[in-house]
Amino acid sequence: MATTDDAGTAAAHGSRSPGQEQGQGQGPSQGRTRSRPEFRNGRPTLTRERIARAALEILGEAGPSELTMRAVGARLGVSPRALYNYVADRRDLLKEIVAVCQGDRPRPQLDTARWQESLRAYCRALRAWYRAHPGMLALARAEDLTPFASTEMSRPDDALVGFFLDLGLSPRNAYRAWTITVLQVSGFTEVWDAWHDRPPAGADPAAWTGVPPDPTADAQLPHLRRLAAASAAEPPDDLFETVLTMLVAGVEAMR
Repeated sequence: MATTDDAGTAAAHGSRSPGQEQGQGQGPSQGRTRSRPEFRNGRPTLTRERIARAALEILGEAGPSELTMRAVGARLGVSPRALYNYVADRRDLLKEIVAVCQGDRPRPQLDTARWQESLRAYCRALRAWYRAHPGMLALARAEDLTPFASTEMSRPDDALVGFFLDLGLSPRNAYRAWTITVLQVSGFTEVWDAWHDRPPAGADPAAWTGVPPDPTADAQLPHLRRLAAASAAEPPDDLFETVLTMLVAGVEAMR
């Protein structure tokens, strides 16, 4: 993904003559452009990608309502005006956020010869991706991001659908398997992981199991109360593996 970068060419190692400064008399290893330093005068050097990643941090911490050019500038230690040298406006910023986020998305490494573990491994990678970009699902609900979609961004989904088709699923069942896979993984990270990764102030994420903690609810909720001890001993990772077991069984039933 191309990013805006106003860095100039770097100096070659060692001393250089004035002619070499202008690119004269240089060998193949000289005169190469180096990447821009990450910091200058104690501040992050701006690029479109760095601005987008700062915006992603704000999304994860405060949600879409707090995503403003002023907030992004403050996060980077620059004025909002400085951002407009790299992004045209807030919509352009959203476009770059989507591009950066999708660029981080894992590419399916799926193998029909070992399809169950292959699907599990991809779902684990997909879960990690969602957890690394908190707030993106909320942004997709709050803003129309469809104009920023592209063929390249859809390649992971196309590969996953092709995997299900190669397993022998009909087009309708491949569609179901694809959408349910995404819904299971994204839903788990949006609800269960979000509580444990970013709990409300003062809350103990380890104590949250979905079962009401009030012991006086025994009579009104007898079946949920029976689950209290078992649910307290179920870490999110273990629960997610159970989700994958049910997903694999569902795919197997459609073959």
